[in-house]
Amino acid sequence: MPPPAPSTGTHKIVVAVDFGTTFTGISWVSTDGAHVKVLDDVHCINDWPGPGRDGDYSWKTPTRIAYADDGNPTLSTNAWGYEVLPRMKSYAWMKLLLDPAVATKYDDPSLELTQGEGVLSKPFNKTPVDICADFLTEVARFAYESLAKRISPELLKASPLDFWFTVPAVWSDKAKHDTLRAAQKAAKQAKLSAHPDSHVFLIQEPEAAAVAALSALTQGGSSQHVDVGDSVLVCDGGGGTVDLTSYEITAITPKLAFRELIVGNGGKCGSTYIDREFIKWMEARFGKAYTMLSWDKRGPASRLMKDFEGHKRDFGKSQDVRRVFELQLFMKNASDSQLYDEDEGIVRLQYVELKRMFDTVVDKIKALLQSQLDSERRQTGKVTIKTILLVGGFGDSTYLNSVLREWCERRGLRLICPEHPQSAIVRGAAFSGLHSIQPASRRARFHYGFTHHEAFDPMRHKKKDRFIWDWDGTARGAGNMGWPLGKGDVVNESTEIETSYYRTVYEDSSSEPCLSDIYISDLDDAPYNVRHAGVRKLATISIDMSNVDLSGYQSRVVNGRILRQVELKYKVQFGHRRGVLLFLVSADGKDIGNATVTFDGQSAAPAMSGPGGNGGSSPLCAMQ
Repeated sequence: MPPPAPSTGTHKIVVAVDFGTTFTGISWVSTDGAHVKVLDDVHCINDWPGPGRDGDYSWKTPTRIAYADDGNPTLSTNAWGYEVLPRMKSYAWMKLLLDPAVATKYDDPSLELTQGEGVLSKPFNKTPVDICADFLTEVARFAYESLAKRISPELLKASPLDFWFTVPAVWSDKAKHDTLRAAQKAAKQAKLSAHPDSHVFLIQEPEAAAVAALSALTQGGSSQHVDVGDSVLVCDGGGGTVDLTSYEITAITPKLAFRELIVGNGGKCGSTYIDREFIKWMEARFGKAYTMLSWDKRGPASRLMKDFEGHKRDFGKSQDVRRVFELQLFMKNASDSQLYDEDEGIVRLQYVELKRMFDTVVDKIKALLQSQLDSERRQTGKVTIKTILLVGGFGDSTYLNSVLREWCERRGLRLICPEHPQSAIVRGAAFSGLHSIQPASRRARFHYGFTHHEAFDPMRHKKKDRFIWDWDGTARGAGNMGWPLGKGDVVNESTEIETSYYRTVYEDSSSEPCLSDIYISDLDDAPYNVRHAGVRKLATISIDMSNVDLSGYQSRVVNGRILRQVELKYKVQFGHRRGVLLFLVSADGKDIGNATVTFDGQSAAPAMSGPGGNGGSSPLCAMQ
């Protein structure tokens, strides 16, 4: 059966979770009341628990968890967010573990620098999905408790909950699916999915940000108005990733509508890059005096890193290049110098050093922006983008704003940073879920395809790809790529790739699964052969043929065994509302309900309910 659509009953509650690398936010909106809900009706939860919170209210809570049974004897239950104290052994940035993959051109080269610091690490007995699910369980449970204070218990229990979790647009399909698995597991662990019409969905972060920003900018009275036909570039600067996606506004009434202009880009070069640059600076300046400190002195929740976060947030508000930023840290073997006051335990960070840390990532963001403009020019011969929307937690940076504003002015562009950019994504996600707002179309970020074999041609095929086909004894060349969906192709709710292949199956081995791989490539020109370095395996489809009636298919006797040739149809759906790929396999017009799909390191999951699984290779089937 197809994945569920968002709830459409008379009353529902939409909860959005902006699961960020460094901070996580929650918003909600319900359909109660007579008036049509607008963006201002979306409520952001800001009364996060924990003594580590600065002030009474915060837009987000740290994406951090400490396990009671993992070196934290003072804990009887897990601590999360602001509950995590410096002395605790905790884990942060776990979201990035969901996409350890192939680096994009602008990825942070020091992404793995801080392994072992609780950053980008996990308990040995946990998978990335597990640790993300554990953190999101606490978030979901707190969200439900917050709703219970604002909505009557009877109404809350009777109302379906649509949970919308945000994902970076630059993520792989595997990472998006793993996020969905973690979110579904969290909803189950938090016991939030009791209502039969409650569902979990994904939304891409730039789309959520676009919904929030464009909903505000297309309303009457906005001083920075955008209209139908305008093109905008959304720059979502988060903690770990920077996503850039360009949209054209196609309608404002009766509700906002837009389409993706060109293939988006981005990389893992968010504001946490600055944190890693600071850690490298500390290691270079103080050596073992710093690296030998205990966890609570230099970990993610330490006083040192809190001080640095404050300076990072305020950087750019003062142009005094002589300014020195002070951070509290006592180091036993660090002697007095211009950089350290031994008596006071103060690290001194010069303005020029912090600026260098910022400029490293800001330069990459400018390169990403220029790449989007250049891509539209190459594709259409002109640039229609005139407005850049800067959102996300990093989008609130004064320094980033000032540098990008100057960069935009030199190019005749308008930079808009909406009010509360750090909450734009989480508010937009809830508003999108409430009104079913999504792009009318997107652009495929990869080529998607399958391999097939064909008559062996020594001019086209390598000798290692030559084999003799059991079916007719001819020499065949394996590993040829077919790409039913190309990079940059328009993808909408109805987009699917459907490919028919003939599979040869020995009748006495039909209980063994047939395995087929689906591949992707992000190169502009799709490679012809699967061995090309630019081709990556996305998933393996494992097909259980034991329940397929083979008697009606063409057969031959090969070495005393009956060999059947079965036509299988593979269908991959791209645009459905869950936010991940959907795979379907059929034979003779009937869906094979027990086909499964594999992403590396996962357990098998039904293909028709979305990807999952872990498989290998099988010599029992061949694809033509």
